[in-house]
Amino acid sequence: MNRPNLFFYSVILCATLFTSSCKKEDKQNKEREELEQLYNQIKDIAESSTCGQNQELKHIAVGAKACGGPTSYLVYSTSINVTEFETLVLQYNEKQKNYNNKWGAISDCTIVGPPKSIVCENGKPKINN
Repeated sequence: MNRPNLFFYSVILCATLFTSSCKKEDKQNKEREELEQLYNQIKDIAESSTCGQNQELKHIAVGAKACGGPTSYLVYSTSINVTEFETLVLQYNEKQKNYNNKWGAISDCTIVGPPKSIVCENGKPKINN
């Protein structure tokens, strides 16, 4: 193969590799953005819950670390549609687990434990430290 043809094929190969790398990064960014949007929706629902005398205070594990376990816990009360909320959290957890596996995500492996107690403060569920 002469040098001009070798150069031409090298340029084509590099351009192809660069383009496919960009497409992969675009897909990963899109999936990460979708996860963030779903998390924000979940967080907004949890934060919209109110508490008083008739609502039960609860917590739920949210997210999936690459090495296992949740990334955090959210507190909420039964003033919201609990079934719908818990279903969204389960969907989010599964999507994050799939994202981690698909893209080879890494995370710290610290164990995030559930809150020891939850209190009602100014009409909102709060973690009691």
